[in-house]
Amino acid sequence: MSLLKQAPRYDLAEAVHLVREMYGVEVSTSALPSERDQNFLLTTTAGERYVLKVANAAEDRAMLEAQNAAMAHVAGRVAFCPRVLPTITGDTIGIATGGSHLVRLVTYLPGVPLAKAGARTPALLDNLGRAIGRLDAALVDFDHPAIHRDFHWDLANAAHVIGEYLPLVRDDGDRELVARVSASALPIVGARSAAFRRTVVHNDANDWNVLVDRDEVVGIIDFGDMVHSWTVADPAVAVAYAVLDDPNPLATAAALVRGYHAEHPLRDEELAAVFPLASLRLCMSACIAAWQQKQRSDDEYLIVSQGPIRRTLPVLAAIAPRVAEQALREACR
Repeated sequence: MSLLKQAPRYDLAEAVHLVREMYGVEVSTSALPSERDQNFLLTTTAGERYVLKVANAAEDRAMLEAQNAAMAHVAGRVAFCPRVLPTITGDTIGIATGGSHLVRLVTYLPGVPLAKAGARTPALLDNLGRAIGRLDAALVDFDHPAIHRDFHWDLANAAHVIGEYLPLVRDDGDRELVARVSASALPIVGARSAAFRRTVVHNDANDWNVLVDRDEVVGIIDFGDMVHSWTVADPAVAVAYAVLDDPNPLATAAALVRGYHAEHPLRDEELAAVFPLASLRLCMSACIAAWQQKQRSDDEYLIVSQGPIRRTLPVLAAIAPRVAEQALREACR
């Protein structure tokens, strides 16, 4: 996990120069948030919008090629994922001046991040579940060697990640909370994981990577956390971020999982594991954020979800696993 130390550090003027040099387009730009890369929103003189993605210097080119291939693979089946645009030389991956960072230009998808969208109606949550289900269905027959990787955001690695980084979580109740929630969830997941399907998953449908327009999902962006892992990870990750600071997380989870199940049916064992996996994702986030803050304490994006996670985990811990499982099963009947 040396990625943060090798994150790009381009300013806005340098980003404009990159676009002019590599894509032959004059733009104005503003910065977009990112964990370990750099993203810029571009606006051309004609008013068209694109997103410039500058990869971490430690990012494997093969992983970027896998992301591009995945976006191309699903393009004919879903309309809410970005597409990659070529450089003036026809390459889908460019090399920034100096050769340290790889660059891509992708289509801009309009919409408001779910994190800023206000009320999450049952219709929106159902639509979100359906969108993720359609994306996972489109990815079933996709594969790439680079995605078979040992990745710290892979829910299949939850026990290892939490065990390694839990000691870094601040010792004012948060550490005990994460330890207690993960200790409850891990055995439930472990007892069922042998039956989980393994496919390529987007793995990061958090509330900043989902774009909405009223009650419709119009974008699922950022394929950078793709991994070949448990299929059920995708609805679980979406549930984890959808329930943050939600007064009724079980109803929210039920609406989202119902939509997902309608498009890409879950196995019994997967359905039983969605809620504990969502809790584990939040535990992993708390642990990884604690590690990241020791490297970049001035980066607020790295802790953007930590306050809501701290408030939400006790609420999730108060819901009995059997109650959560039953609610999701009833929602999917």
